[in-house]
Amino acid sequence: MLIAVAFVAVVALCASGLWRFANVRNSGARAMMRRLPANGVHGWRHGVLRYDGERLLFYKLRSLSFSHDVALDRRGMQFEGFRDVTEGEREFMPDIGHVLRLSGPDGDFEFAADRRTEMGLVSWVESAPDARQERVDKRSLAARAQRDSGR
Repeated sequence: MLIAVAFVAVVALCASGLWRFANVRNSGARAMMRRLPANGVHGWRHGVLRYDGERLLFYKLRSLSFSHDVALDRRGMQFEGFRDVTEGEREFMPDIGHVLRLSGPDGDFEFAADRRTEMGLVSWVESAPDARQERVDKRSLAARAQRDSGR
């Protein structure tokens, strides 16, 4: 009995990993991300960025979750600037020239990606509508609350 349960668990984990690999790997922009504060080269996670309306979804490549691992709302995010890649980071990011930093209500983050992905992310964040100019649509707000409470 115990062997059967272990076998089913292993099969479920393998299926989850294969599903995640097939659906996430080639469906967004490849990037690395880490939450700040971080010391040295620690905290970097390889993954895929996807834009979902007003949210940036980050899927870690080494995760078995069927959902995104990090979701950032662009309306509260600020682009803080670029920094050069350190010598330690250059060992595992040889083709990356800059690291960009974003801050927001969910914390501070650093992203490293190719030039296209980097510029797309900066443009997406900076083109966010000003929260003071947005009209509140009560129906969409209620629908979002229903959707978010179902998770």
